[in-house]
Amino acid sequence: MTEDSELVISVRLQTSLGPAEIQWRDDLVVRFLWLPKRTKAKQQGASKRPSVKLTSAQQELAQDLIDYAVGTQIDFSQVPVDLSAGTDFQRRIWKACQKIPYGEVVTYGELARLAGRAGAARAVGTAMSKNRIPLIIPCHRVVAACNQIGGFTSAEGVSQKKRLLDLEAGDRCNLKVPSSAYRRKMRK
Repeated sequence: MTEDSELVISVRLQTSLGPAEIQWRDDLVVRFLWLPKRTKAKQQGASKRPSVKLTSAQQELAQDLIDYAVGTQIDFSQVPVDLSAGTDFQRRIWKACQKIPYGEVVTYGELARLAGRAGAARAVGTAMSKNRIPLIIPCHRVVAACNQIGGFTSAEGVSQKKRLLDLEAGDRCNLKVPSSAYRRKMRK
């Protein structure tokens, strides 16, 4: 756990889906990211800075993220998030996305309509790629209209998105992962 000069509290978690990091400023989540598999969670107190005590809400969210990764249905729709890094359009899309229920998916076009911007499916895809708080703003639940999984910005790409959708579906979701995504991953 670390705290920087801007009062951002950062905690790394070890989950069954891999290591993750969550950051708060005040009581707002400002960042969540899946880390590369080789990353280990930092032990509390390992930093040269004094250890920061998490609020009960922050501790509860950290535990909810760990529980989610083992298949517990968690509703993140009411988690307070900082959307100030986005444009007005992106904030509107992210707010609508945060309301997508566990286990459900919507297309980019449907999310555009839900946010009051019908016809802006491509712009929704761009907004999803700029999402700094995946899982809490569940961009993995937004898919392409052609029954394909679409893109995903994480250390493991669309395979991570597929894993999250499978977890929420209770087994295997029936969306197709583009074969080009696997070819890109194999070249790395």
